[in-house]
Amino acid sequence: MHVPDLSSLCESESHVVLLFDSGLNATCYLGIGSKRELIFETTEPGMLDAFEAFTSQEKSWTFGWLGYDLKNEIEHLETRVPSPLAHPVLAWWEPEIVIKFGDSGIEILQGEKDDIRTMEALECLNREVKTDEVRGSKMVWSWNKNEYLEAFHEVKRLIQNGDVYELNLCMPLKGRAPSEASWPLFTRLQSLTQAPFSAYLQCDSHRIMSGSPERFLRKTGNRLLSQPIKGTAPRGLSPEEDLDLIRELQASEKERAENVMIVDLVRNDLSRVAEKATVEVTELCAIHSFSTVHQMVSTIECRLSPEKGLADILRATFPMGSMTGAPKIAAMKHIDRLELEGRGAYSGSAGYISPDGDFDLNVLIRSLFHNASSENLVAGVGGAITSLSDSELEYEECLLKAKAVFKAVRG
Repeated sequence: MHVPDLSSLCESESHVVLLFDSGLNATCYLGIGSKRELIFETTEPGMLDAFEAFTSQEKSWTFGWLGYDLKNEIEHLETRVPSPLAHPVLAWWEPEIVIKFGDSGIEILQGEKDDIRTMEALECLNREVKTDEVRGSKMVWSWNKNEYLEAFHEVKRLIQNGDVYELNLCMPLKGRAPSEASWPLFTRLQSLTQAPFSAYLQCDSHRIMSGSPERFLRKTGNRLLSQPIKGTAPRGLSPEEDLDLIRELQASEKERAENVMIVDLVRNDLSRVAEKATVEVTELCAIHSFSTVHQMVSTIECRLSPEKGLADILRATFPMGSMTGAPKIAAMKHIDRLELEGRGAYSGSAGYISPDGDFDLNVLIRSLFHNASSENLVAGVGGAITSLSDSELEYEECLLKAKAVFKAVRG
């Protein structure tokens, strides 16, 4: 399935969202326009209750993102230095037109079939995207290698002291891109990653271009499912080398330890909203292969307690443990102290909520964040550090994860 050509919609519409998966039998969503929206520029008390009310009151399809700093409302934390990009902490809206599409066909979920904008959107779905020459400036690491290694050793000291036993340390990359570059950047990133949770979100001048391989949380009826990723290896240059790298990743004590620690954290998070004795690990440390990397993925599921709503679920689970470490609150406090600035929307989540309250949310990693007004472009890259981590290998893993971002920006 090809990426549709949404260039004309991105020019004419203030709000555009595409949730795209090129895999077999995948379901994709396109939303254009905004009937109503909920925007929180900064963290405020009552955000999650307002979010639940917004997504449930009209029984409609809604889309958007939740930024990492939502943690401050959930756990009464602070962000010492805010993100320079100024994306809203929470941006969610009801598109005027929503179209579901995939190999099984096309369905208009919101909007009128004979509306001129709906017809234009349907035409866009039939057009395959073309490579655009618009590029951004070179992305520059905010930390040099020595600064990363210094922060890494501080994390190891925290682990040795028993303050945390895993911490996800991230480095920001910064660049610039013209206002019209957002959509071309997404198409190049998607072509490089072929990720199942790819997403393009445009809310006025705030843009997110995501090549995420990771699902944060999916709700289907009374079932919740989370699929944290921990453990990364490069792709091989041949099928034989690829298989060797998969076996090496599967056998890695360090990578399995990272993954199991986060599985335990997710099990604990889900138990706060699950019916008693229904939390189970249905897949542990499985290897999933993507265009640029192999990843170790686990799946944890539960049956949702009937009295728990959307706000309860997010209070129990957000932000995702794969992007914080454990214990989660202690890890987040140290992340704020060690990292140069706030993460903004990075390591938050984007996705949809359906009229019946089902949802599917990704983890905003392997993503670019663009402010079309200031033309600032930001990305974040990081990895989990445990007692078994090696500083040089962790730094190399960051470079590996950033490869697709660098290529997408430079064209």
